[in-house]
Amino acid sequence: MLFICRDLRSNNLSGQLQLLLPYKSSRYLYAGDNDFSGRLPAEFVQPSLALDISYNPFINGLLPNNPTDRKLSLNYIGTAIDTSRAINSENLTLLNCLHMKECNRKYYTNAITSFAVNCGGKQTIYSDPLPITFDDDTTDLGAAGFHVNTSMQWVVSHVGSDPFRESPRFVNTSQVILGTDMPELYQTARTSRSALWYYIVGLSTGKYTVQLFFAEIVIEKPGKRLFNIDIQDRNIKTDFDITKEAGGFRRPTNITYEVTVVNSVLKIHLHWNGRGTCCIPYEGAYGPLVSAIRVFRPESPNNSPPPARPVSAPSNDDKRRGVVAGIAALCIAAAVISSSVVYLWWKWVALVKHPNA
Repeated sequence: MLFICRDLRSNNLSGQLQLLLPYKSSRYLYAGDNDFSGRLPAEFVQPSLALDISYNPFINGLLPNNPTDRKLSLNYIGTAIDTSRAINSENLTLLNCLHMKECNRKYYTNAITSFAVNCGGKQTIYSDPLPITFDDDTTDLGAAGFHVNTSMQWVVSHVGSDPFRESPRFVNTSQVILGTDMPELYQTARTSRSALWYYIVGLSTGKYTVQLFFAEIVIEKPGKRLFNIDIQDRNIKTDFDITKEAGGFRRPTNITYEVTVVNSVLKIHLHWNGRGTCCIPYEGAYGPLVSAIRVFRPESPNNSPPPARPVSAPSNDDKRRGVVAGIAALCIAAAVISSSVVYLWWKWVALVKHPNA
């Protein structure tokens, strides 16, 4: 029997991965976030199958030496699969950082303190008011896959495709996004039918501000696209509705969140929770959508306006001088008033004694 899609994700399933071999002829086989174990069967590694086995830490084996003209749709982040024979295997060593395998000492030499990416769009540079470069994020990840940035600073991972329609992994609009001084960021977005992960690797230990940029550019009505947002495995938003939060269609909205990084890796997870629409305005129009991400040190002087100059409390001498000055002012005012009263009285007396003067 031919199955188009078998979605077994997040079901606490266990056993040898080869138990799923009857589904090897499926178009999509999603078995991530379970407890499968054993070697990766070679039959699963084929261009016709979109395979997700991510976050099954006990799956091992060798990844085949895939020719460059044979594109695979395979996501194995969070497994123990050996990638040493894969094309560009030197870039894949960054994945060891995601498993916390001596990442700090072995896989990068220069710690970073900031990061920015234009999700689903080309590299974008802003010089005013702050110099910020948002990295390019236009790699097509297929129905299941990931991309390691060539600078070896971040990874984007994606799982999910509508089985009845070739769902877009990127969306864009030519309409101007109002209400922001960075409209280009909101005109493109990366989207997924199920889940998106962004990993920023090599961050110095400390506190960071995470900014997530959103604008709904596909579904016009609120309540249709709903998804959850986790940062460092902690849920910060449930049933997040971009249109509702932004106050309308094609309007920008941001989420700012403070986080502490202690192991050099920052993980951002956006995932569909099964709520909202599935088919409006077209089949597959659901799941998380994000326009851009920025991470920076909150205490950096270039990232926030300078603090207001503190106003010190008055000293005792200042208080005494103030009291004296106040008394003197009152005395002068009293003298002026008294002089005015005396003068007016004298004039009145003179008029009474000499009315014809």
